[in-house]
Amino acid sequence: RGRRPSLYGSEALAGVVNIITAKPSAGMSGSLSLRGGTYWTSDIAAEAEMGSERSGVRLLVNRYASNGYDMTPDSFAPTIAAFSDWTTDVRAHTDLTDRVRLKLGVRAAIQDQNSAFDSGGARFDNDARRTDWSIHPEAEIRLSNVFRLRTTLYGAQYKTETRHTRQADGALSYSDDFDQRLARAETQVDALWGQRHLTVIGAGLTDERLESTRYSTFDGAQPEAQQAYLFVQHEWAYSRHLEVNASARFDAHTDYASQLSPKLSVLVRPTEAVRLRASVGSGFKAPAFRQLYLNFTNPTAGYSVLGPTLLDQGLQEFVDLGIVNEEDITVDLDALEPISAESSIAFNVGGTVAPARWLTASVNLFHNDVEDLIDTQIVALKTTDNPVFSYRNFASVYTRGIEAETSIFPLDLFDVSGGHRAEVRLGYQFLQARDREIVDQIEAGKAFARDENNRDIRLSMGDYGSLFGRSPHSATMQLIYGHAPLGLDVSLRARYRSDYGYVDLDGNQIPYGPDEFVEGYGVVDATFTKTVPAPGATSAHLQVGVDNLFDMTRTSARFGALVPSQPGRRVYASLRVTI
Repeated sequence: RGRRPSLYGSEALAGVVNIITAKPSAGMSGSLSLRGGTYWTSDIAAEAEMGSERSGVRLLVNRYASNGYDMTPDSFAPTIAAFSDWTTDVRAHTDLTDRVRLKLGVRAAIQDQNSAFDSGGARFDNDARRTDWSIHPEAEIRLSNVFRLRTTLYGAQYKTETRHTRQADGALSYSDDFDQRLARAETQVDALWGQRHLTVIGAGLTDERLESTRYSTFDGAQPEAQQAYLFVQHEWAYSRHLEVNASARFDAHTDYASQLSPKLSVLVRPTEAVRLRASVGSGFKAPAFRQLYLNFTNPTAGYSVLGPTLLDQGLQEFVDLGIVNEEDITVDLDALEPISAESSIAFNVGGTVAPARWLTASVNLFHNDVEDLIDTQIVALKTTDNPVFSYRNFASVYTRGIEAETSIFPLDLFDVSGGHRAEVRLGYQFLQARDREIVDQIEAGKAFARDENNRDIRLSMGDYGSLFGRSPHSATMQLIYGHAPLGLDVSLRARYRSDYGYVDLDGNQIPYGPDEFVEGYGVVDATFTKTVPAPGATSAHLQVGVDNLFDMTRTSARFGALVPSQPGRRVYASLRVTI
């Protein structure tokens, strides 16, 4: 958790998840998984692996498909279109010598999507295909007992093809081809100085290019960008009670000014049961291509997205076509400015305590000062009430709050054995995310909103919760129970999210009133898994599950599906056989 741009770049402002895949076991093994559920959702996966003492390879083939669903039956278009998705993934490694290891990762995926929509009284078919692949070779060389060299290459392509045809006569009304490519080369040296010092030094180059009718620069050329970076980190284990970590990264970007991202963190262990952490660091985030040049309309959901470089021209075209009325534009087009890179300074203080084997708890307080925060905003409403989104910088924003987690093992508390396992996980976050300019306006008595009678009312700080899309309160609870003799595992997971701003109807940039909010909601998921012996197989796992057990949805007569990812209760069953 916390800022990691000093090592991993601008995309690691909130933290890093490090996924380590298991090495293939010696010999040959495989598994087959089948899963079916609501909306004719199917998930079929076959996996095989082969390994020896010095090398191994794993192959995965997966097909995931669904008929989609419709949360707004009064509208002709579905909320989520029908799709089928094929994925192949290969992971391999080999030890050429005791000091040289080679790794390779290759992934390829194809998705076909089919839906229909209504426009101007005519109905159209929307057919889309997405293909993407990536390749990731890596070489690791142990130069000595002190130094280790690691070099990685990464190449990826993401491509889509979209076609709209009129149902009445099959005429092609719209087509789009999108092709984005990324190449990265990185090398780093790790130096372990005795038992107390570890230094990491590295450098890398990135090249990104895009070709699409939906993106363009000011001069009409296709976007491209290059980036070079250097990073260094030093870990100092002063004693078993104190560790210090200092790191920094320098990025040189073709589109933005060079950036230095330093970080300092401290870990203190006063006892074996207590860990205290503190960190301070800065980072930056350059806008992605989509945040600059995107010009896209979703034919199914009806919304549009316009990058800042095309916003003025795009909204004018919507007005000329009668898609948007001028009075429904919520931004001042004459005051538009180019979008800038985001920068921030983050402070974190927290700790973890394990007073007994049946209890662990952690708490973290955070405060982030962000300049030029890049965020989405609704810039206009269409005559159909579908929103038009764009990206903008918030000049000065702060986010602050507290996170708390605890894990309780009740059977350990009562010293119950017999193959039972039980765990209760609880989590809570309080978040306050605010624009300093709006805070200043409220404190000066210059911030107003309109009530249900269309009268202007002066706002107070109590009326300003957070930025749009941010819930002040969120919580999770998970109950896990396992019984080894029966091969039974049960999991019950609940998630809660409080109200959050959705749309700015009065143009004051402050979510206020029920029409501008999504009402808070909770979602409960449950799974039941049974492991049984299978003839000729290592094991078989039978699972039955329910997502969104209490059928929670959030829709609006004006805006349709407010939470498209939650269409209601979904039931599924699966079988996994391992040999």
